[in-house]
Amino acid sequence: MSVDAAQLPEAGRWRSLYDFYVTTMRTAVASQLQYRVTNYFYMLGMIAEPVVYLVVWSTIARANGGSIDGLTPSDFAAYYIVWTLVRNMNIVLTPFAWEERIKDGTFSGQLMKPVHPIHEDIAQFMGW
Repeated sequence: MSVDAAQLPEAGRWRSLYDFYVTTMRTAVASQLQYRVTNYFYMLGMIAEPVVYLVVWSTIARANGGSIDGLTPSDFAAYYIVWTLVRNMNIVLTPFAWEERIKDGTFSGQLMKPVHPIHEDIAQFMGW
């Protein structure tokens, strides 16, 4: 029996997308639990650099009366938190990954699925 997706109620579509995200995130967590040590080292590498920068700039700011050109240590903390998130997203959702999918032909198969491949990438990233 075939169901036309355009005629499904809007709540059904959103619920299905939510279920897809939850299931994909759970799968990503289960997959990543198999590689704990690798993930610990990767996480350490991705967090160590911003923490070092944060400590250095916060120390300099405190030594200069609490700010550098109006930026306080809390401003530096906010900056480095956002920078870390953006950097992780840029590493995960890189154009080179899309290029590889196109070259090896897997992207056309992914486009045939009812959910766009970007949703799977985002859900995998959130679960990771």
